[in-house]
Amino acid sequence: MTARVLLPLFALALLPACGVRYVISSGYYEAELLTSGVPATKVLAEHRLSAGQEQRLDLIPELKAYGARLGLKTQGKYDTVAVGWPRTVWNLTACDPVAFKPQTWWFPIVGRTTYLGYFTDTDTDAMKAKMLAKGLDVYVRSAGAYSTLGWFRDPVLPGMLSWSEPDLADTVFHESAHATLWIPGSSSFNESFAEAVGNAAMHDWMIDRYGADSPEFAAVLREEQDDHVWVGILQQVYRDLDAVFANPSLDSRSKLSAKAAIYASIPDRVLASRMADKAWWAQHARKKEWNNAVLIQFKTYDVADDEFDAILRRHALLGPDGRDVGKRDVDGFIREIEAITRPGGRWVRDPLVALRQAAALGA
Repeated sequence: MTARVLLPLFALALLPACGVRYVISSGYYEAELLTSGVPATKVLAEHRLSAGQEQRLDLIPELKAYGARLGLKTQGKYDTVAVGWPRTVWNLTACDPVAFKPQTWWFPIVGRTTYLGYFTDTDTDAMKAKMLAKGLDVYVRSAGAYSTLGWFRDPVLPGMLSWSEPDLADTVFHESAHATLWIPGSSSFNESFAEAVGNAAMHDWMIDRYGADSPEFAAVLREEQDDHVWVGILQQVYRDLDAVFANPSLDSRSKLSAKAAIYASIPDRVLASRMADKAWWAQHARKKEWNNAVLIQFKTYDVADDEFDAILRRHALLGPDGRDVGKRDVDGFIREIEAITRPGGRWVRDPLVALRQAAALGA
């Protein structure tokens, strides 16, 4: 998740009073975060981090350079580290309890979003209480990375330096994708696009760094296979719930009862799947507090996986024998998505519809 609430001051006049308060508060904490950034070169020279953290921080310029060669805008991102910054970025989503209708908020520049970013427990808890009082499902989770969509010099959050190489690479490419292409008011498209770019670019980088037949890349593919099955399970849960919510013969109490049963079935669905690590995923499903706000955020990030995958396959790089080597022409993919969503220099009305039409046309 990335917090995107930095707005020019002139935009505040377009917001209601509550929106102005939110933007001013967020702007203060964002300024605090941005000014806390210490140049990465200085952090490394002064050995402020552990050896493992230094290795990850030293990797980021390589990832940025690689991303730039793939057509991503990486300038000004992750050149500094928010050493000692004492806060956590929180992401809050709310949704109707008996329909997949998310609460949305509108801001100038970024458009309408299905989530809010907060920097303090107090502000997060206050909004959570407000949404619960409206009878909505609410989901709050911490954000691992941070982006201002290229407007400012985003710092590295200290927690990022404990991630694995593939996760760090994916995040750097994902956030750079947001700075490269962002369609105002289309959270689902933007997040799914960045997911596709981040994953494809990470694959390319891992293959170039370790080799397509390496144990390191094989581990990535094994983990992604379970992720793919997990996404499929949640997609079916979404469809099952959507059918319940749309059933006119059921009253709200019956819908809530069916909803609870469907969410409770997720661990059993995992155990009946073809996952390699069923025990871990089933435990993960049991620990999670499921509601519609959780699942609607999943849909925000994975709403167009099949369509993006179909277009990515058009940009497969082939070896001398004509076989797919596992890499993608990410730059060509980005340019095709730009052509699909902004033909003639103007944004299409619905980028997801345009994407589906383009994917089907290619098939």
